[in-house]
Amino acid sequence: MAPKRAGARSPSPSLSSTASPVRRPPRRAKTAPGILASYRLFILHTKLAHKDISELHDLAEKADADLVSSPDEADVVVTAIGMRKRLERHIDWNLAKTKALVTPDWLRDSVEQGHPLPCTDYAALSDLKEATEEHCPRSNSQSAVTALSKSGSLSTSSRPPSRATHTPPAFLLPPSKPPSPVELDHTAHFCCSRASPLVCPNQALCAEFDILRRSRALESNERSALSYARAIAAIKAFPRVITESERRDVQKLPFIGTKVFQMIDEYLFTGHIAEVEEIRQSERFASLSLFASIYGIGPTTSRKLYDLGLRTLRDLEAYYEVDASTPVEHSGSADMDVRIALGLRDDFQQTISREEVEAIHATIMDHLNAVEPGCVSTLVGGYRRGKPSSNDVDIVFTHPNKTSAKGLCTKLVERLRSAGLVKYVLHLSSFHEHDALRTAQWDSLEKALTVYRPHNGLHRRVDLICAIPETYWTSCYWVDGWNYVREGLKDGREIDWAKMLMQSPLSTRRRDSKLFYPRSEKEVFDIIGLPWVDPTLRNTDA
Repeated sequence: MAPKRAGARSPSPSLSSTASPVRRPPRRAKTAPGILASYRLFILHTKLAHKDISELHDLAEKADADLVSSPDEADVVVTAIGMRKRLERHIDWNLAKTKALVTPDWLRDSVEQGHPLPCTDYAALSDLKEATEEHCPRSNSQSAVTALSKSGSLSTSSRPPSRATHTPPAFLLPPSKPPSPVELDHTAHFCCSRASPLVCPNQALCAEFDILRRSRALESNERSALSYARAIAAIKAFPRVITESERRDVQKLPFIGTKVFQMIDEYLFTGHIAEVEEIRQSERFASLSLFASIYGIGPTTSRKLYDLGLRTLRDLEAYYEVDASTPVEHSGSADMDVRIALGLRDDFQQTISREEVEAIHATIMDHLNAVEPGCVSTLVGGYRRGKPSSNDVDIVFTHPNKTSAKGLCTKLVERLRSAGLVKYVLHLSSFHEHDALRTAQWDSLEKALTVYRPHNGLHRRVDLICAIPETYWTSCYWVDGWNYVREGLKDGREIDWAKMLMQSPLSTRRRDSKLFYPRSEKEVFDIIGLPWVDPTLRNTDA
């Protein structure tokens, strides 16, 4: 096949285009997996249609290329952009001059012909043709040729098949360099577009409003609870201490209505909010809060228990027939989770330091890789948001092989139980196929909510979440802050944000529910058009 002329590029429709570009599909019979094993590729999605993005990622995987999450990590940048001004919106020009920037046809033709083609003939920008030629990787195509082993698995001469070597694909690993921070607007309408630090300049005020939110939630007044949660998130992102002179700016924040603003005024001038003080002194609020702190007891059950005359933990123990000094045995009763939580409440009430979270994670990963070598995982929840201590441990994990990932959570739990590390399993569920009609998106996840106890240690709540590799990065939003996940359940496009944040394959098109599987966490944000927000700035709760 004749190479493209220098500087030539195939036109690519925008993401919103519905036209189908006329392109010759790659001849799969000639595909030679492994030909780009020594190449690090970054695919810039701008000006590429969704189907082209999917095609290029598939080709890169078949060629065994190392797909990286940012252009500064790449040897070759694949892009449909042909103008410097447009390119500079996404890649710094000085950085671009140190990379080989090629058109998508370079990847297509290289895979079709079975060896890496010279980058020069596919330079994406004429201004960077010399730089592309200079920085194009020089690899011996013969050393990258792969063959099928007797077992039928693919292997390369430089990476022989061995169960002792398990290198997950690059897209499952955190980037060696985190994405560059962007300047976020604290007045943005949705909290997933704002920076919310763990401790904000107005933390005490947020704590006051959180009492109001909790009170409404315990009474199942969800609309009012959501209003206060959104007000808290808006205040969390405000970059300065709220003073009398800042009142006008605060009044302009999203979700700060007349009533909330009057309460802010009251707090500024008196140092407290009268309604909050009344709630704090309420026996009902104290008892409902106490009951709801026990795993397995929600607001509705808390109110039923209160109406029965229960007020204290002693009352709960008597009602559920639990003796804190005697271990709870499995009985199969509907109240088993509550009885376990009551029996272990002294342990559960002690927070878990970051060091202990990391130690639990390391131990579990040792057992996981003994079950299926090559797994990757991420500590999520409050730990990932930077909290100094946690109430439980949340771990998302997967295996690069989709078949190996399925059923992995159950196998892990069985091994941990055999090792004496998991004492109780409060919940265990398997994968579900994606259903576009589901309102609660828990697809493609396998979950085990467990009570974990290191040898001679305290009992800890540990949630194990297994995802298939295609949904690994969307699954990492598990417990990413209640309001951060809840935000967006309003209308239209925002509903798609919520689906993404609630561990579903990403679907941005309602007309056909086409699914997309982001290959990095930043790509999740990029696909739906949100600015990148570092996990430590997603603390939208009080």
